[in-house]
Amino acid sequence: MAAIAVAAAGGVAVGQSGSGETAARPVAVEAAIPAWRDLDRAQKDLELARGLRDSAQAAINLTMGELRGELARMDRLRTVDTGQQLLTGEAEKLVVQEYMSRGDIEDLTFVLGQSDATDALWRLTLLSEISELVDQALDAVQNVPGERERTVARIGRLNDAIPYLNSRLNDANQLVEASEWVVYIAQINDMADRERAENGFIEPTEQHWYNLRFCESTNNYTAESANGLFYGAYQFEPRTWRTVGGTGNPAQAPPEEQDARARLLYARRGDQPWPRDYCGRWLPQN
Repeated sequence: MAAIAVAAAGGVAVGQSGSGETAARPVAVEAAIPAWRDLDRAQKDLELARGLRDSAQAAINLTMGELRGELARMDRLRTVDTGQQLLTGEAEKLVVQEYMSRGDIEDLTFVLGQSDATDALWRLTLLSEISELVDQALDAVQNVPGERERTVARIGRLNDAIPYLNSRLNDANQLVEASEWVVYIAQINDMADRERAENGFIEPTEQHWYNLRFCESTNNYTAESANGLFYGAYQFEPRTWRTVGGTGNPAQAPPEEQDARARLLYARRGDQPWPRDYCGRWLPQN
């Protein structure tokens, strides 16, 4: 690891300013353990996130199914409405035919004077006895106007709900993706915890890690050394980064991944990667 000449006093990291004067920096210590340091909690959070995603997807599926049903209903209502008009016209033709064969002028005047579609269809049934379809149409026609309005209203409500449900699903997918990342980092930290305990190394505090990072890179997770050999907050060498499962440029990895892989490196090798005569002195003495 690269080294920067730094001294310390208590809980304050002290470095040299550009003018050579001593500049103190306060140590930021986290009070709570984040989820990516607790594998059990991270896995439970992921399970909850997946449940929310599944619920959101189920709500969309249900709404889309109901919408398809209402659209099919509207098609049937349009068919009934069209059939009503066709059958009414046919009824009038049959009434005329019936009159020409055996009716009288009073019957013709009575029938053709009706504007009500239901009544016309009823007379069609009496005159022709043509099919069961007419009986079904008679029942449907009674309810077409009101049912059409209700169907249109339901279609509108379902259409309005879809953007909101899609937004919920998108949020849930993002939450699952974030939770999966937390579990991934928590697994690295869990491995570090187990290997550190097996190797008998002392667990560094958050203050230890902060002081180490400040010494190595002034706590800059995107830092790259001037000689191009060391990267990130802990100034990893690329080959060392790979030994703890890292890929790519360490300085481009998220802070929580750099922290987790630094913990894993310490769990396996103690402070050896950070020589004690330089920044390694900020880590516990094993």
